[in-house]
Amino acid sequence: MKLRKCRITLCCLVLGWLMMTMACVSSDERIEAFHRQALVWDCHNDLSYRVLYEKLDISQRLPAGHVDIPRLKEGGVDVQTVALFIQNFLYPDQCASQARQLLAAMLNAIEQNSDQVELARTGSDIERIVAAGRIAMPLAIEGGHAIENSLENLREFYRLGVSSMTLTHNVTHDWADSGADESRWGGLNQLGKDVIREMNRLGMVIDISHVSDETFFDVIETSEDPVIASHSGCRALNPHSRNMSDEMLRALAENDGVIGIVFVLPFLTPEYLKAMNELEAVGRPWFQKIPPIEDLELRIAVEHLNAGLDWPLENLPTIEDVLGHIDHAVKIAGVDHVGLGADMYPRTPSPVGIRGVQDYPNITRGLKKRGYSDKDILKIMGGNFLRVWKRVTEAGAPASD
Repeated sequence: MKLRKCRITLCCLVLGWLMMTMACVSSDERIEAFHRQALVWDCHNDLSYRVLYEKLDISQRLPAGHVDIPRLKEGGVDVQTVALFIQNFLYPDQCASQARQLLAAMLNAIEQNSDQVELARTGSDIERIVAAGRIAMPLAIEGGHAIENSLENLREFYRLGVSSMTLTHNVTHDWADSGADESRWGGLNQLGKDVIREMNRLGMVIDISHVSDETFFDVIETSEDPVIASHSGCRALNPHSRNMSDEMLRALAENDGVIGIVFVLPFLTPEYLKAMNELEAVGRPWFQKIPPIEDLELRIAVEHLNAGLDWPLENLPTIEDVLGHIDHAVKIAGVDHVGLGADMYPRTPSPVGIRGVQDYPNITRGLKKRGYSDKDILKIMGGNFLRVWKRVTEAGAPASD
């Protein structure tokens, strides 16, 4: 009798375990299917550097790296904004040249893979490309020093296919202050305001990641269009200068803009930021003593290969920290004003749980686990950026202008 009861109990336990396992599998499959149906948009990545300086074939899934076409497909990513990052040491008069090189390299890479990816200029382009089963690739200049104070250069980049521009990188230039450099203008000067107005006229998306707080508020006051922070975090969670304060998040929401939550490790947690600063204090001095390399192409390559040298490999931030920044941005700015802008770079570590763009379904799973509705997840994963792109890019001047 006791043996029979034990067998019945064991059968019940096994049956219960099987039912729970099947429920979990079914739930995971539903989330995966939902992720595949969503418009998934990563608003910032430095793929162009690998394409130009490493001659990367983006059609191949390399053993290491964060993004390529196979990984984008694996992660269900529909839109990948690719940044044309302009080295700060090229300022003031070697910037436009690098921007043209990076732009030509990306246009060629896109053309070579036209059956899988397509350049996207407007929101309607993105909808058409994704509906056709291809990956949309908007191009963005990262660093307004690229235009070398010339509105004609700005128009040229727009005509060639650039649909957005980050106003500064980590250098204050002749018309805007950077958040990582000394202030010269207290925000934007008159030329800077002219750049904003010209971007509004053209229908280029204005990106305020990297700018100083004063520049941010000047942009909000000057722009007639919504703006984005393509790759930033929340300063309330980590007081990094690159992150946005709650006041800035509220102003961005009033502007109808969007913040793309960044995955860069020192922006995510104060513990990792502290560890990185300590490591840099030990590791950087020897590197800074090396005289600048006169050959600019060689110097760019060395800087690229050196990226990741001062990044601690212990106590890495995780996907939960990324989700925490999303939570805070939603709490302060509202769910209509939050998206994703990973800024993953192949030579730096990524958050635990996100090896690269192939792991973007984990973001959807994490949001579901935290109680977000399907409607809100669709906004965060890409719908909000599409709204801004459609409003800004389709109201400007023709690309031939």
